[in-house]
Amino acid sequence: MTLAAPFPYFGGKRRAAPRIWQALGDPASYVEPFAGSAAVLLARPAFTGRRVETLNDLDGWLVNCWRAIQLSPDVVAAAALGPVAEIDYHARLAWLQERRSPDLVAWLEGDPEHHDAKAAGWWLYVMACGIGDPFDAGPWQVVDGHLRKVGRGGKGITRGLPRLGNAGQGINREQDLRSYMRRLADRLQRVRITCGSWKRVTGKAVICADYQWKDCAVFLDPPYATSGDLYAESSEGVAEEVRAWCEKAPRDLRVILCGYDSEHDELLARGWSVIEGKSGSGNGYSTDRWNGRRERLWLSPACIGSHQPGLLDLLGEPSPEL
Repeated sequence: MTLAAPFPYFGGKRRAAPRIWQALGDPASYVEPFAGSAAVLLARPAFTGRRVETLNDLDGWLVNCWRAIQLSPDVVAAAALGPVAEIDYHARLAWLQERRSPDLVAWLEGDPEHHDAKAAGWWLYVMACGIGDPFDAGPWQVVDGHLRKVGRGGKGITRGLPRLGNAGQGINREQDLRSYMRRLADRLQRVRITCGSWKRVTGKAVICADYQWKDCAVFLDPPYATSGDLYAESSEGVAEEVRAWCEKAPRDLRVILCGYDSEHDELLARGWSVIEGKSGSGNGYSTDRWNGRRERLWLSPACIGSHQPGLLDLLGEPSPEL
């Protein structure tokens, strides 16, 4: 059952999903270490039988949203509904930003059923009303129950007008949101959802489960090294670390890595191939209309239809274990 995320997300790969699944096939174990809108998982072709699927992201509120949809879809739908109202937008944004802390992630990690369904609905509302990254730090904070401008930024929220165009229409009441959330919940019923570093879900124990490398696949969509300030400062260097992981990945593991231009062309010498991979989710957005044309997908030698002789093939060098 192919579905779409209920919120816009920068760099979503829904448009590229058919090509991605063509290369990955039907793996028994599938891992998305940078889940975001989970566009690729939600676009997976129908399958029968047992599959192990893992979503992970570092953003606590995003992970809470997916977990809440998985466990309490009706409550999430009720909290998300509403027209675009500036006071509601900023009040919910400030409430969420105040509670975005390491303790949120620790709480999510403390129990596999921990979630806040109302907060998930509010998060969806904020994402639907705004454009870009609504959680960019700014000077506005809640002080004694009032939104006040404090200092020059870096602690609170950026208080801009909610977007009233295509990407800021709020949650449409004409849609049966509760029914859609239930469909998402059904799709996520057996998906493992984790919150933390991408490295936690790229070890053999998580990827392979009870399978062999050749039966597994990993889709990597890290913050791009050339994306400027579109991502948090803490994402600096992540793309390079992910590429280094790919260089050491087992040769029979199907891996797809996303990036811009020639960002990961070092992998070509190891038998990888590269194709264009347009981003976009149909309800997403970008500040640069040319970004989609810069998108690339690097396919590991084990991907279907991607093999080309590389340095390791010529040398006959074995693949290292993770």
